[in-house]
Amino acid sequence: MRKTIYIHVGYHKTATTFLQKSIYPKLTNQITYLSRGHIQPSLYKIRHKKLSDKAITDLRSGFESMMEAGKPLLISYEGLSGNPMSTKKKVKDNHAILKDLRRIFPEESYDVHIIVGVRRQLDLLTSLYVQYVHQGGYKKAAAVFEEWEQLGVLNGYYYFSYMERITQLFGKNNYYLMQYEQFRENEMEEITALLQYMGIKEAPSYSNTKVNRSYGTMQVKAARKMNYFLKTPFNPEAPVPTKRGRPISRKMLQSRTSFMLHHKKYSLPESLQQVLQAKYQRDNQLFFSHYGTDYTKKEV
Repeated sequence: MRKTIYIHVGYHKTATTFLQKSIYPKLTNQITYLSRGHIQPSLYKIRHKKLSDKAITDLRSGFESMMEAGKPLLISYEGLSGNPMSTKKKVKDNHAILKDLRRIFPEESYDVHIIVGVRRQLDLLTSLYVQYVHQGGYKKAAAVFEEWEQLGVLNGYYYFSYMERITQLFGKNNYYLMQYEQFRENEMEEITALLQYMGIKEAPSYSNTKVNRSYGTMQVKAARKMNYFLKTPFNPEAPVPTKRGRPISRKMLQSRTSFMLHHKKYSLPESLQQVLQAKYQRDNQLFFSHYGTDYTKKEV
């Protein structure tokens, strides 16, 4: 009898972290949930390494040792949809990661279901750029996106291509597609639908208190200027060291006073928005025609 595996691959910025913190840990009576902290070394290998047959066998054995009899297994890690913050070299793309997940959990032994959260690319990538600044980046958006384009990072957001790869590897009925915009509008309804897909009838009680606010326009501008002098993973040659690579700009600019003074929502430059919209236009048309989610325009 095949064992049931659910793998929530992200994307980033599609409520994945919320589900990992507020929902999934409360399902342990019905499902075995392996958080990122439990399996970080395995996830790193899947995300970054070229895996030999022996490595695949070792990873499978590791996951098998954590399965509970009679319970489906749930793995959730948005890094499995790619590495958006890569700065040094081309990284393992999300199609290659899917292929390795299929190798780890072959069809003859495992019934694997892939959970994917999507969000309009322009909004998702804007949020990722703000996160880049939040974590110590100092470059303007155009320079960062040029680097991401050269590294192949932006190619990871062709949703139609990605979903077609999922159905090819895991089957046409073995995926769950969650639209972030609908999640924002009907949170409990979307949570319930996702859990029912996993065979769980009711959503647990939870709180959804947002701890950190995203930088607005002025915070992004101020943080970039401050981060230029701070040593972080995104600016290793800067003169001022920081504790564990955490920029002091974060504490200063995320204060209540900072947001009271100014918090206009940050937007990418219009010219860059147009480039990104054009990049994904054809794939989004195919995504809409096959999966019913329309990201062909800037706004719903």
